[in-house]
Amino acid sequence: MLGFIPTNRYDSSLLNSGFWLTTWKVRADFAHGLGVSLLRSLALMEPHTWIGTVGLNPSTRGIYELLGYKTGVLSRYFLLNDELGSFRLAAAPDGFSHQRPDSGGTKFSVIEPNNFIEIVDSLALEPSISIPAKSPRYLYQRYLQNPFYKYEALLAEDEDGASAILVIRRCEHAGAYAIRIVDFMGAPKAIAGAGDAFRRLLRNSGAEYLDFYCTNLDAELSMAGLSRQEEVSGLILPSHFEPFEKRNVELTYALKGSVGRAIVCKGDADQDRPNSLPLNCQLE
Repeated sequence: MLGFIPTNRYDSSLLNSGFWLTTWKVRADFAHGLGVSLLRSLALMEPHTWIGTVGLNPSTRGIYELLGYKTGVLSRYFLLNDELGSFRLAAAPDGFSHQRPDSGGTKFSVIEPNNFIEIVDSLALEPSISIPAKSPRYLYQRYLQNPFYKYEALLAEDEDGASAILVIRRCEHAGAYAIRIVDFMGAPKAIAGAGDAFRRLLRNSGAEYLDFYCTNLDAELSMAGLSRQEEVSGLILPSHFEPFEKRNVELTYALKGSVGRAIVCKGDADQDRPNSLPLNCQLE
């Protein structure tokens, strides 16, 4: 079996559409070449301009590279809540502090689902040829209409008029919270001056930390004062909450057919998904 999620599932008019690969399993006694045959067959049957996956098994990374995919590891940027004296979820090394960002004028505001499409369409977000391409309707259907998780859409606007959308979700364990940024669309410049806005978001929510797995936003997130998890020795930021595991998780990705500035996020593919559901959960 080979699972996949076509992006036009969420917006049928989406240009530069492709699909994300998910579960890839073959019986051990039939493993000789069958998995690759499945992937090649899917590429022939499903119209696409790109194919990608997030969270791939490291043992398959070489296979993707032989098939012409670009592979890498998502950067994980984070910000700790400096108003909390101690942490229950995270573990920070003694004396750690974030680099204070230059003062930036970016403001965050929540966009309610009932007028999300209208507001985002009116923004004329910075056009991009990067892959994977996204649209307001894609974000609305993928996140704000999600039957399992509650997501929020934040509008980030800087003083020069640059704007972007951040999709966030709050995770909880034992009464403590973390804010996960799972997707992004718009002008990267809009988040470069968002240091104060990120800190206000943390303080107002009471969350221990926020994090963002992504590619190709390193310069902007560093300017905003976020730190890169991989560069801080002794830091633990839990990523798995279902069940909760107090450990860091590395996410490897593969992408084929990308052009321009490919911004891959944790919410792409199937990495932001429920691993447990309530017993009375029903889908219409």
